[in-house]
Amino acid sequence: MTRPGAPLLEESALLGQQLSDALCRTPVGDDHCGALHGLWGDLRLVGFAAEPDRHADFYAEALGACAATGASNRVLVSGCADWGMLATVGAAWRRSGEALDVTVVDRCPAPVLLCAWYGAQIGLPVRTAVADIAQYREERPFDLICTHSLLTYPPLEARRRLVANWRRLLRPGGAVVTVTRLSTERAARDDDKEHARRFAEALAQRCADAGLERDPIDLRTRAERYVRAQASHPVGDESDLRALFEQQGFALTRLDTRELAGVLPGRERVGGAARSGRYGEIVAVRP
Repeated sequence: MTRPGAPLLEESALLGQQLSDALCRTPVGDDHCGALHGLWGDLRLVGFAAEPDRHADFYAEALGACAATGASNRVLVSGCADWGMLATVGAAWRRSGEALDVTVVDRCPAPVLLCAWYGAQIGLPVRTAVADIAQYREERPFDLICTHSLLTYPPLEARRRLVANWRRLLRPGGAVVTVTRLSTERAARDDDKEHARRFAEALAQRCADAGLERDPIDLRTRAERYVRAQASHPVGDESDLRALFEQQGFALTRLDTRELAGVLPGRERVGGAARSGRYGEIVAVRP
């Protein structure tokens, strides 16, 4: 079964593949970000993606509290695979009835264009920029920065620079709202061909069961490429996560942990997929 809102998501999944083929060039190992961006829409459609909706209640509560104040309408979506995080932000502000001034930044133009496309579909004005978020600058500070599962992508020193730049981009009293997987697993790409094959078969079967019209050979090829290209740099445990923010000048006002079940028992190594594990849900404020 595909998920609610599937017609819009299916349209964007096909668009995302086209944009990825044409525009994705950011290096990831010996591949580039197109391995993720070209498949992400299909992963979302069938529930295989580690996306914000897995933490919907946390985001609704944390973002809703910010939106309700009426003083946090200038929001930065910091890195994205497509428009999933933007949709989560937009929903919180629609519920509040407050105005939303949202900017999306990613270093690849493909997901940025998908966010602009999504905004046009639902009537949400979206400012966009293609830039490395760890180096991005704005003259006007933001009230709020939102992202999902971004912290596992850069290694530790780059992660510290990223969080430090988030602080520079925020006004005093501004906040970061995000989620990250908690793990001490070593960073590694998955070069196990058998594992990639099993994941590709599982995805192809789920897409077929959902009635998605995909070329099965092409889908399996893209899924195996996705598995091989994934790499993660584990954040650590709760104390490591707290230290990451506090050492860059933030005060954590919320750090909850949550255990989630994965969609593929026994096949859990694929970064970016909806895996089982412990996750940290974070609200960090710039004093």
